[in-house]
Amino acid sequence: MNDEQESKEKSEKRNVKSESDLDREITAGEWTRLIRFKIYRQRSRQGRVLAVYQALSNRLDQLVKAFYELARQNQSLAAAGKLMKEINYLRRVRDSLLVCLTWNETDVLPELPEEVEEIIG
Repeated sequence: MNDEQESKEKSEKRNVKSESDLDREITAGEWTRLIRFKIYRQRSRQGRVLAVYQALSNRLDQLVKAFYELARQNQSLAAAGKLMKEINYLRRVRDSLLVCLTWNETDVLPELPEEVEEIIG
């Protein structure tokens, strides 16, 4: 019984650690890396969509700040253009994810980029 209790506690600690690691990835905006977490893969599709949506939102915030910094300093228009393309792409993906959350069977299922579909399953 005691060994069983210890293994259960260790398992719970791993899950807590895994959950906090997942939260860190979401906060960091690392939306493409979420699939690596078992706890993420165990979520419902809606839970995975929400996690990716939040991570994308965080990533967008980071990119927009970087873009404003580039624009403020009048540096590298090519880099700013590349950054703006990435921002626009991520905004479209995030908007599609929002539609996925509100989708019902009478609507047309929104199309997502293949890489996003692989992440949310």
